[in-house]
Amino acid sequence: MNTPIYNKLRELESEKRIPFHMPGHKRADFGAFFGVEKMDITEITDYDNLHEPEGIIRESMNLVRDIFKSKESWYLVGGSTLGILVSISSVCRQGDKILIGRNCHKAVYNCIRLLQLEAVYCYADVSAEYDICEDMKPEAVARELRANPDIKAVVLTSPTYEGVVSDIAGIKEVTRPYAIPLIVDEAHGAHLIFHKYFPDSAVQEGADLVIQSTHKTLPSFTQTAVLHLCSDIVTKEQVEEIIDIYETSSPSYLLMASAEYGIMYMKENQGQLAEYVDNLKNFRRKCEQLKKISLLNQKKLNCFAYDNGKLVFSVKGCGINGKELFQLLYEKYHIELEMENLTYGIAMTSICDKKEDFDELWKAISEIDKMCEEKEKENRSLNKAVNETKIAIQNQDKVEIEICDKNKPKIETKIHNHYKVIQEKENEQTIYPPKIIESWQCRGKAMETVELADSTGRVSGKYVMIYPPGVPILVPGEKILKETVENISQYLYNGYNVLGLSCNKIIVLKDL
Repeated sequence: MNTPIYNKLRELESEKRIPFHMPGHKRADFGAFFGVEKMDITEITDYDNLHEPEGIIRESMNLVRDIFKSKESWYLVGGSTLGILVSISSVCRQGDKILIGRNCHKAVYNCIRLLQLEAVYCYADVSAEYDICEDMKPEAVARELRANPDIKAVVLTSPTYEGVVSDIAGIKEVTRPYAIPLIVDEAHGAHLIFHKYFPDSAVQEGADLVIQSTHKTLPSFTQTAVLHLCSDIVTKEQVEEIIDIYETSSPSYLLMASAEYGIMYMKENQGQLAEYVDNLKNFRRKCEQLKKISLLNQKKLNCFAYDNGKLVFSVKGCGINGKELFQLLYEKYHIELEMENLTYGIAMTSICDKKEDFDELWKAISEIDKMCEEKEKENRSLNKAVNETKIAIQNQDKVEIEICDKNKPKIETKIHNHYKVIQEKENEQTIYPPKIIESWQCRGKAMETVELADSTGRVSGKYVMIYPPGVPILVPGEKILKETVENISQYLYNGYNVLGLSCNKIIVLKDL
């Protein structure tokens, strides 16, 4: 049969590659879903209905509610994207003002467009050393609420893709006087409640609505998620009304059962969970020996809390970039990371990762670290020979020489996926594309395609982003800055697929 997707998936069986990426089941054979075709049904007699649960589905969701200690919990078969759409739509009406972290997932921006909301952005600090967003500070949220007391909801991401956890309890104290809901995209944190080694979940920290992707860190199928209602700020009926609108009328029982199984597996297998935590602790202890590559943690990122289940390897200053780290691990060591950025790579772990998997990852990372250390020694010798000359090594065998002007203040650029930080001497400034009009106001406006290099000063007509993580570099309606162009150009230069561009061209509004 001509089945390219199916055929490609079957190839995974013979590749023997170690998956340090989602989904959390890591393709392990639990035996629970063997012969899945026999369990793939619709709403037949005695099997309940997700849109009006009264039997086994209601019983199962009540079990999840009790485990997470929420007021209500719902299975979602449309991933955390569905949970984000439902949460915002449950508490906002057309034209409302909403405060969101600028590092939110694209699903948040899409909901803003659907409901024609007025977006107010809240910005996290940036780690100048590692080019990664730190936690969202309660003071930053408070500042925006004071300036915009008519905000109807706050949406934040915690943990982030990189594992950074914000002070949700502190932020809730800020939002409480305004009597507005705090929505937390905890897609990367479904595992947090199951072991004290991990930070507290937003469900326990005071958030009103919390979205979790069970497939990311639990042994569940891709696309599975849960939504938790944790307060009385919105009613169960309001949430279910919106779920009924957004969720498919033919939800997969396999996905529901997989979400249920993943949660119960974490609850019932405490011994395996303890082994997983020990593996993480041992791996992190070994990584303290690294000379060049840095495994990030709470102290290094100066954040409120950190999910140590995320292994983020910073290669800044190592002579390689994140993409090269990814490719080395993939091609030489048969290890696949979850994602890579310009200066780091991310390995996602779960209860299903075995000790030998961590051992193989350590062997690979330590060897790459030694390679980077040797390369630095070679560069130091070369630098000494050329005296006051700056050496830029390209492709390991090309040398470009540029005379340094010692009298000129040094400017170092730091690139992240949605901003650029410019550091001059001791002063640091973060530059964001300013919003000219709301994203939904771009609909129907005349647009044109221009070269990226010629787009400075124009207004973006489409989203521009790297996926993953799916955080927009540009949102429709934002002004394109010189720094934005440089940011995007760096991704293109390093071989990244930038969504929203075509042949180095970008769509902009014609009359703005």
